[in-house]
Amino acid sequence: MLRFALLLLVASTTVVAQVTTTAIDGLRDKRHRFRAYVNCTAVPEPGVRIDNAVIIVRNDRIVSIGAKAPIPAGADVRDLKGAWVYAGFVDPYVDVAALAGGKSEAPTPPWASEEDEGPGTPPAKGARHWNQAIHPEHRTSLQLQITADAAKSFAKLGITAAAAGAHDGIFQGTSAAVLLRAGTAATTVIEDNVYHGLSFLKGTSKTPYPSSQMGSIALIRQAFSDADWYGRAKAAVARNPKLPVVETNVAHEALRAALDAKKTFVAHTQDEHDILRWQLIAKEFPFEIAYRGTGSEYRRLAMVATTKPTIILPLQLPEVPDVSDISSAHRVGLEELIHWYWAADNARLLDSAGCRIAFTTDGLKDRSTYLSAIRTFIERGLPRERALAAMTTHAASIAGIADRCGKIAGGYVANLVITDGELFDEKTAIRSVVVAGDEHMLAPKPDVDIRGNWTVAAVAGKTLRARISGEEEQPSAEFTSDSIALGSTLNVDNGRISFTIRVDTLGMKGVARGTAVLDSILMQATVVLPDGSTTSVVFRRDSALAGEQPAKPAVAGARRGLPNWLPLGPYGRSAMPAQESVLLRNATVWTCASDGVLQNADVLIQGGKIAGVGKGLGGASTTIDATGMHVTPGIIDEHSHIAIARGVNEGTHAVTTEVRIGDVLDPDDVNIYRQLSGGVTGTHLLHGSANPMGGQLQMIKMRWGSDAEGLKCREAAPTVKFALGENVKQSNWGDRFTVRYPQTRMGVEQIMRDAFRAAVEYDRDMKAAATDPSKMPVRRDLQLDALVEIVNSIRKIHCHSYVQSEILMLMRLCEEFGFRVHNFTHILEGYKVASEMAKHGATASSFADWWAYKMEVYDAIPENPAIMHEQGVTVGVNSDDAEMARRLNQESAKSVKYGNVTEADAMKFPTINAAKQMVLSDRTGSLEVGKDADVVLWTGNPLSNMSRVQSTWVEGRRQFDRDEDALMRQRDAELRRFLEQEAMQSIGKGAAKAPAAKRVPREYHCEDIDDQVAGTGN
Repeated sequence: MLRFALLLLVASTTVVAQVTTTAIDGLRDKRHRFRAYVNCTAVPEPGVRIDNAVIIVRNDRIVSIGAKAPIPAGADVRDLKGAWVYAGFVDPYVDVAALAGGKSEAPTPPWASEEDEGPGTPPAKGARHWNQAIHPEHRTSLQLQITADAAKSFAKLGITAAAAGAHDGIFQGTSAAVLLRAGTAATTVIEDNVYHGLSFLKGTSKTPYPSSQMGSIALIRQAFSDADWYGRAKAAVARNPKLPVVETNVAHEALRAALDAKKTFVAHTQDEHDILRWQLIAKEFPFEIAYRGTGSEYRRLAMVATTKPTIILPLQLPEVPDVSDISSAHRVGLEELIHWYWAADNARLLDSAGCRIAFTTDGLKDRSTYLSAIRTFIERGLPRERALAAMTTHAASIAGIADRCGKIAGGYVANLVITDGELFDEKTAIRSVVVAGDEHMLAPKPDVDIRGNWTVAAVAGKTLRARISGEEEQPSAEFTSDSIALGSTLNVDNGRISFTIRVDTLGMKGVARGTAVLDSILMQATVVLPDGSTTSVVFRRDSALAGEQPAKPAVAGARRGLPNWLPLGPYGRSAMPAQESVLLRNATVWTCASDGVLQNADVLIQGGKIAGVGKGLGGASTTIDATGMHVTPGIIDEHSHIAIARGVNEGTHAVTTEVRIGDVLDPDDVNIYRQLSGGVTGTHLLHGSANPMGGQLQMIKMRWGSDAEGLKCREAAPTVKFALGENVKQSNWGDRFTVRYPQTRMGVEQIMRDAFRAAVEYDRDMKAAATDPSKMPVRRDLQLDALVEIVNSIRKIHCHSYVQSEILMLMRLCEEFGFRVHNFTHILEGYKVASEMAKHGATASSFADWWAYKMEVYDAIPENPAIMHEQGVTVGVNSDDAEMARRLNQESAKSVKYGNVTEADAMKFPTINAAKQMVLSDRTGSLEVGKDADVVLWTGNPLSNMSRVQSTWVEGRRQFDRDEDALMRQRDAELRRFLEQEAMQSIGKGAAKAPAAKRVPREYHCEDIDDQVAGTGN
């Protein structure tokens, strides 16, 4: 006992209430709380249980916890009567606006604004970042205010602490760990500057840039690079005061300090692919990262689990897709049905894959579903102790308070959740919550349980029977006389019962009213009869609810297992196809090389390469009789906008060479599979045409089922999108777009010349600084990095173009700086300057017969590709359209019809010529030994619109096969039928329905400029 008293004395002197510097006006508060919670089952941390626990709390801290521990003298004993006690729950991702009882300001995308803003507006205030979406210097504690209503709303859920941050902008600043009680930051913050918030969404920022996700990523990379440079530049000036003064910028300072301190960044994601995008950024700079997830991570579980990340999971579960109306059910996609059925498995799958998970109320439409959602996760297989960890220890660790919250242990903050049963049992309710020692009663358990069978004597001269059942704290009663039910009500409040009984069948017309003091055995009630007279009635308890067993939880039927398809939707594959050893025998072979078209020839595929082309070949594991069929190289589309996420144009600045299509690939785009069915094996993904000097492009191989990085064709030359004409001078954008330079074709030339000159100077300065450490470090500029690659002929220009004058202008401008335009795409007036293009060394991709859709294409003619081909230009055909890309063979055939190009040469347009445009002709584009086995098997002449693709191989893997396609369609239809029936059963049981509005994936075109990163980014 002496040892315990000494321990208590130490605890009381070392663990004290908050120390304040606030001036005291009036009497000092000397109140002390000293409490012992007894007669309970405690779960001090996940996986640990203490029966007959005693929890000692002094002021705001836990002193000790133990089984049947002695109660120190002077403690206020709180008998919990068999209740369960858990550590207070922690929400690691709360919007500070929610704590103040408000909502964040709704953003206005720049395209929807009535203001005619330029790229640099509004100007920065103070020594801040020029872009309003970048504010890492922001501290949540400077604006934190927790209202009583907000604190109460979290307390009802058992959430006693949280990491709160401003969920607005790209760099959102630091969060603060707070106790969820009413007050200011001074009285609620227990750890400041916990983690930094990141997002691809710019939120309420009024700065037009960025408007796309690739713009956000470029801005993020530039900000991290600037923070590094800022520190080095400041250090250089400190060593040598004669160096130029470095601007003061609080954003750079804060971000550099965070990196130096190895702070964790929590990144908001909008889909499962964002995790990989953030991982690549964190690896480049580098920094520790965790994620606010989406609940759809199961769709790419293997990719997500590669690094076993920390993921904060939202609890919003999807409503049942409404497939009850057959006229609208088709609007519900298979992916939507899959997500409804398997979304609740996400937590279990992530946990089993080794990811550390925590739960947040962020995004919940109704916070009261917090605990029910977690119980659903447990029903789907998430172990209870892992679910509890996600609410306590894991969440506290993310919030930076694992040494103070998330457990019931000596020295920890006295945050407790008191329940009437095991937490995750369906009927368990939270009775009270303790926040820093202050207890808040939510649903106090009544002192007396009156449920049972009672004899009531006498009412209107009759002895009645009463059966009191229902919930302990809110029971209901049924009064009967000679087995005849009487209409009645019963309420329990503040230690008393009140009731009414309709007594018409007892000889009195009307309702009798009564009240009595609660007792478990005998109650003396005062009853007022309908005639106004008062009588005394005795309630005598005969028995508990004899023979009644608690309801057993419904046993769920066997659930269907999650398909292991990639992507998880139509045509998904359970595994990447193996590289085949296959012989295509006795076909018409279009080599698209010096051998021309071979009749009755063979093509041998082995190890992902073409191993032979000729007659009489053998040595393959599989032989396909291709008699009457045709074999060609895979088609390459030089100009496409498929498989790009959240914006194809960064249309806010005239020069955006810093943005990269490769940062925003969407490997789940079904157009990849559809285009494989058209013989496409490689696609060049282009930035749009909103800027004279646009973004960096990405060549991909059609590896259906891989992740975003797996799509990339890294052997292709780096490329960049330039554009000329009406789009870049915003001539068709409306009256609100008259500020951004350039507004004329002359201005386009000048901004390009200015950029090239800046790149030359930048390259010179970088090289000089690298050889002289005493010089000021040169700030890395991602935009100029790309321009230097262009000027040095490393990065190849693919230019959107139509009009001959501008085509000539760009060729001459590039020659002025000593390099060449690599490719002109669209180029509908190429026939006018074909000889000049051939002399310059430019290639051309064109449409066959698109014209008259705007003024600058009125001179287009169908003979255009043929004329350029005759003049020695390497000509290809491009789609700029997800649907046309499946018919590039037919687009090539139009040059046979209109321009008398030979069939063999026309087939080269989308194959070897396109490969040359991508600087890939040594690897693909023709059927030659040693090249990648990018091969298409056609049912007939590939230039005929009557021919179909039978099979498409990409690097020797059969990525499309018409027979397999038929089987996958049957498989997908069967799964859809099953899910629709499951949805119908749920709807029949009263489940909430989601509107039947199919979310069609966005298909981009060159001129799409709507903002994708303001607000929700949808």
